[in-house]
Amino acid sequence: MKFLLSITGCLFLVGCATGYQEYTWSGGYKDKKLGENHYLVEYYGNGTTSTEMLKNFWSKRAEQLCSKGYDVIGEDNGKTDGGIFLGGIVSIAHPWLKAEIQCE
Repeated sequence: MKFLLSITGCLFLVGCATGYQEYTWSGGYKDKKLGENHYLVEYYGNGTTSTEMLKNFWSKRAEQLCSKGYDVIGEDNGKTDGGIFLGGIVSIAHPWLKAEIQCE
């Protein structure tokens, strides 16, 4: 019974994709104003967020902050370990993307 509950729980977690949203426990965007028209924009996904989706969500937030366009000053991305489930059989990496932008 425990095994069945574990499998059901993992399937539930895998089905929860991060949508476009402000940062919560399941991911989303964060931004910080660094100066006049200058921001640090971060987007955090979860184990089901593709690299393409992550970039699209990051770009959407950057466009909201800089409606006339922006230049990317520096970019960094990677994945963090989101946890290990089923006794080490399943590991879910959480992708992230951070970049400074200067609005035009």
